[in-house]
Amino acid sequence: MKTVEFIVFISLLLVFHSCNEDKWLEEIPYSLLTEKNAFTKPSDVEGGLARIYYLTSNNIYQANQWLPAIWFTGTDIGTRGGENIASRELNNYRDNLIPTNNDYVGRLWNNSYDIINQSNTMLNVIDNGTIEFESETQKNQLRANAVFFRAFGYRLLVYIYGGVPIITEKITTPKRDFTRASQEEVLAQMITDLEFAADNLPDVNERKSDGWLHKAVAHHLLAETYISTGEYDKSIASATWVIDNPNFELMTQRFGSRKDEPGDVYWDLFRRGNQNRSSGNKEALWVSQYEYQVAGGGNSSQLERFVGPQYYLIQGPDGNGLFVGPTAQHGGRGISWTGLLSYADTLIWESDWNNDIRNSEYNILRDMVADNPQSQYYGMKVIENDLIAPSYIAMETWNSTYTKNSPMGDQPEEAFLDKSIGLLSSPGAGRSYTDVYIFRLAETYLLRAEAYLLNNKADLAAADINVVRMRANATPVDPADVDMDYILDERCRELIWEELRRLTLHRTGTIVERVRKYNRIAGPSIDGHHKLWPIPFSEIERNTEAELRQNEGYTN
Repeated sequence: MKTVEFIVFISLLLVFHSCNEDKWLEEIPYSLLTEKNAFTKPSDVEGGLARIYYLTSNNIYQANQWLPAIWFTGTDIGTRGGENIASRELNNYRDNLIPTNNDYVGRLWNNSYDIINQSNTMLNVIDNGTIEFESETQKNQLRANAVFFRAFGYRLLVYIYGGVPIITEKITTPKRDFTRASQEEVLAQMITDLEFAADNLPDVNERKSDGWLHKAVAHHLLAETYISTGEYDKSIASATWVIDNPNFELMTQRFGSRKDEPGDVYWDLFRRGNQNRSSGNKEALWVSQYEYQVAGGGNSSQLERFVGPQYYLIQGPDGNGLFVGPTAQHGGRGISWTGLLSYADTLIWESDWNNDIRNSEYNILRDMVADNPQSQYYGMKVIENDLIAPSYIAMETWNSTYTKNSPMGDQPEEAFLDKSIGLLSSPGAGRSYTDVYIFRLAETYLLRAEAYLLNNKADLAAADINVVRMRANATPVDPADVDMDYILDERCRELIWEELRRLTLHRTGTIVERVRKYNRIAGPSIDGHHKLWPIPFSEIERNTEAELRQNEGYTN
């Protein structure tokens, strides 16, 4: 009898396995990571999303020399190292903004699509049904992260290149038949993704930790995107959702790690450790995270190095150096990669020079005290006493220092050669050691002002601008004086070196006119077709099965 029962049991087992033959015979390569074995639970998805956060931070906001070269050089605020230095960047649009420029044209394209492709990969993981989520809410929150980053990648592409191929699925086989969607279609895809993100991301107090996305970030980017589609009422509504949220407010009182030192609240926003809500900052919406001396902690912003002056090389009239070297109190170790144009240095401040705290000595360092004991000018202010030869200014070796790019005396111990005089080492200096703002509430006000202006409500636009100006102790603007140029000026006063300036100028359609007007070096070389960048020739060349049309005015 037991033999019969055993035979029945074996028969049923074989029937069961024959019904699930595909699963039974499926090979699982445990020694090789694939989507099936690398992503088996929600925490694995979070790890995959963290990779996209990393890509966005390191490739867009905390990169090395590529960052100023792409977003600031050749705009209305920055030029490349002086009139007499040959530039491979965008001081010369006619010669350098070409389809074969893989340093910049190709790199921005590839980095943006890398974010998009990684997002699509994670969406495939989330949607393929193999992971058991704790709830539909958890699944949608993770999905909202992925679609937000897909929209963010297209944001970088659509304003710089125009209409581009829309990819919403993971690509698993070679594909050589991409075609360009229209700019309107790309913006529509972005809005679809961002609306899902706004509906499904957690509230700011429910997110995992500083740096992770939440609803207000999606609403902020929706406000910007709706402007580009002409849906001004929707833009205003999205911005208002953020502005009226009681979790956010402009910082108006001294706060943070150095609030008891001489300075002001705008200066406080950029001190080490002050960027996140965990430090009491209620103005921050989205902050790129940096963990000093932590493996995988990302890159520190090197804007101190690349847009700061190389003042420590300057010799005084007696032939001796004016400074002992790069020092913490003088703004660190700049190398004059991108020089400051007079528009951002003086012009935008002239009407309110002595009132606007953003123009204070704490936030813009326009003079320094010579600290080299070997100089006969030791202890004297170098600008006040006309100690810097015009050649240093022409070569951008000297220009004003925006202290938001430097920890200003608060570098880690390892960065100092001699802390008693503030002398910094070459390897350790040149970086901020701070987390970096991506979106800040002040920008939300300026986006709503832009939407109000374009919706023929200049009085409401002025009111929003004046909220930002009030915090800065600046004179209120009259509604009659508000136009797009004024908003771009105010964005520069408030957001310089934070916003991706080139992206803003392309988005607002003002890149050509403002470069011509304010950039003495790049202006003569920019033409009308430079309102869009060329499609990289390498992409056109490998797309052999369909036409990837080049933008007008460019020759492959």
